[in-house]
Amino acid sequence: MSLSRKSRVPLPESGVTVRHSGEHPYVYKVDKAFRNAKGQPDNQRTLIGKLDQDSGLLIPNMRYYEIYGAAQVGLEPAYESVRSIGATFLMRRLLNDLGCAGILKEVLGPRRAELALTACAYMACRGNVMEHVLDFCEGYTLQEAPLSPQLASWLFASISRDERMAFFRSWVARQPTPQYLAYDVTSFSTYAQGISNAEWGYNRDGERLPQINLGCYVVQNSGLPVFYVTYPGSIVDKSHLPHMLAYNDELGIRDFGLVLDRGFCSTANVSYLKDTGLRFILGVELRHKTVRNAVASVRGDVTSLRYRIKQGIHARRVPGRYYGVAANLHIYYDPILAEEQRRDLLRRVEAQEEKLAQLEELTRREAKRYGAFLDLERQHDGSFTYERNYGRIDAASLNCGFFCLLTDQELDSEEVLNLYRRRELIESGFDELKNHVDMRRLKTHNDQTTDGKLFCAFVSIIAVCAINGRMGEYMAKHSVSKDAIIRELEKVKVITMVDGRRLMNPLTKRQRQLYGLVGISEEDVQAYVRESAG
Repeated sequence: MSLSRKSRVPLPESGVTVRHSGEHPYVYKVDKAFRNAKGQPDNQRTLIGKLDQDSGLLIPNMRYYEIYGAAQVGLEPAYESVRSIGATFLMRRLLNDLGCAGILKEVLGPRRAELALTACAYMACRGNVMEHVLDFCEGYTLQEAPLSPQLASWLFASISRDERMAFFRSWVARQPTPQYLAYDVTSFSTYAQGISNAEWGYNRDGERLPQINLGCYVVQNSGLPVFYVTYPGSIVDKSHLPHMLAYNDELGIRDFGLVLDRGFCSTANVSYLKDTGLRFILGVELRHKTVRNAVASVRGDVTSLRYRIKQGIHARRVPGRYYGVAANLHIYYDPILAEEQRRDLLRRVEAQEEKLAQLEELTRREAKRYGAFLDLERQHDGSFTYERNYGRIDAASLNCGFFCLLTDQELDSEEVLNLYRRRELIESGFDELKNHVDMRRLKTHNDQTTDGKLFCAFVSIIAVCAINGRMGEYMAKHSVSKDAIIRELEKVKVITMVDGRRLMNPLTKRQRQLYGLVGISEEDVQAYVRESAG
């Protein structure tokens, strides 16, 4: 009796092992497990077929039918589709558990919310280019109504400002208080002519393109973004801060403090924060006169071991009046940072010397460029000599290793530093938005689709940041990237049979481990498959 090479059957649930021979994975039934003479695990096994890597089903041989029964002989095409649903399920489950899915359904209604969740899963797994979204839906989701590029454009344009703000209000309300929020700004470049906020300004990515700016709040404890607003690309960060804070009442943001980097440091902003009663931790510029004087007052003894906090950093708190308000200035000295900054300073001096060594003569204008750290003596014919001015070099290195944080709170220096360093989570969020979700370029052409697409990208980043929070330690320990996790979970496949049944192969040990990190069991995935079939 000959068997059809098109026959497919599900893998036995237990008692089998898969081994690769060249390019082909072969499936064996384990007859007996034992330890060999060297004490190593071994087994006796019988080849029962080859694994179809597209479907995850078994292409059986005669031994399979002899062992498991001949009733399956002659089975013709056993399935009509194979979908890799593992990563999509992860994203949707996270958004559901966090409450985002429920808020979307309240705000957008069931149909648009389902489409938005599909768009968010696609962005989290594939990025920003929507022309491939239909292929993704057909191969990586179990949704009844797939999202096409045209439908995606309609969806984005349909999401109004009022709907976005309703989502933000509900999402903010789910965050525990009191909290500190990190606030920062990023920008997105665009070629489009129809985006009103696209203007020339300081481009963080170094692109010679107009841009729009996006300011974002991130919860310090969880690392989850809670709100963003876009504004013209020509507006500098520090001048937009009061406009961002004006949304707090509308969002219901109360009992929150703000953590900001020194790019927002100005007398106007510090006074505004103080007047509005907002708690704050703010990076400040060393070149400000009162800050510089405070640093000078502690420079002589800050390196004492009595002022040493964890990680080898030294700190002093100096109350006073800074930027027009009474506040606490926390001054930090990091010896490792100091050495790095001194090396950088000397490299700058050496680079100038190398350039001068290649010149035979020097103009007056050129001589001014090299006068910061070098004494130059220029002759009438343009020839010159030079030597280092260690007085100016030492003056430039005086504050190497120092940095300062300003707060209106009565906190110790170590606590202030810990809170400030957690603002790095917002940098990580921006990195995910630009690189993982590929929003470095907007790839939209008008305000309506831009606003809606950014909103869906923002929701997708909530899921991505949740993965970072829950899987970050595992990823660091095992040197595993988020993309590698997505690829691993996309190996979780569902086969739809010709009779409508859906089959899912058992999860591997690694897949169970990854899902377990976010509180998902194998039964949860199987239940999702069963519910989708219903």
